[in-house]
Amino acid sequence: MKRTVRVLRRARRDLQEIYDFTLREVPVRAGGLLDGLLAAVESLATMGDRVARPRDQILRASGYRFLVHEGYLIFYKVVGRQVRVHRVLHGRRAYRDVL
Repeated sequence: MKRTVRVLRRARRDLQEIYDFTLREVPVRAGGLLDGLLAAVESLATMGDRVARPRDQILRASGYRFLVHEGYLIFYKVVGRQVRVHRVLHGRRAYRDVL
């Protein structure tokens, strides 16, 4: 089943911050990284149910799932016919505190 993917405001800000940081640190990589993250987000329209659930019981009980792309975790929830992307965070970040 194909679902609609909705990137919530906070996740859009995360993507902008990732792009801005990468643009400052490794300019030649910024566009490709953002394109890859956006493609991963769009892939959730058809594969949202097949992606990992967090080991953390609180996040799992809240309905979160996540997709890994180049060291970043794309946290989302499947709600009916929609995938809602909540955050895009670096894998080394203490993500439980910000979800």
